Amino acid sequence: MAQKRAGMQEFLRDHNYPFQLLSDERRQVVKEWGVYVQVNFESFNIARPAEFILDRRGIIKLIYMGSVQTDFPPDDAIFSALDSMKTESSGENAR
Repeated sequence: MAQKRAGMQEFLRDHNYPFQLLSDERRQVVKEWGVYVQVNFESFNIARPAEFILDRRGIIKLIYMGSVQTDFPPDDAIFSALDSMKTESSGENAR
């Protein structure tokens, strides 16, 4: 596990994101969020593809859970959720 963590830290030195990343080495979070799959027809001990977008207050703006490993949400659903947060944030600045 330490090797994976070191690799992630090295990657983040070269890539800056405006949000935090999570390394869920023990699969605790994927189990808590309901996306853990112990065994299915295409894999074992893995998380199903899922997208969760939360705003700064921790309010969930989008949940998408794929049914197979190649299942992802449409881009317009992601951009719509992100755009709604941008609108909310600019409204907060106006107050």
